[in-house]
Amino acid sequence: MTEKEHNLRIAGSISAEFAWDGQSFHDGDCVALLDGKVVAVADNPDEAISALRAIDPDPNRGMVVEVTDPMVDVVRQKQT
Repeated sequence: MTEKEHNLRIAGSISAEFAWDGQSFHDGDCVALLDGKVVAVADNPDEAISALRAIDPDPNRGMVVEVTDPMVDVVRQKQT
């Protein structure tokens, strides 16, 4: 599994469960992931990215996920 795949799996779990590896998150948290680990939690994406880049300046590594409740999109079919 690549680093990106591992981070995506963790991001999916954080988004679905608001938790990962014993750590819980709140709506609006921005979570920085690197090498399959949570390396920072911030109030906004810019702070999370800054924290991530302070650890690893390579823009091709790591990711930030914003924790939010899932949005439901309803598509209605036009009745004729």
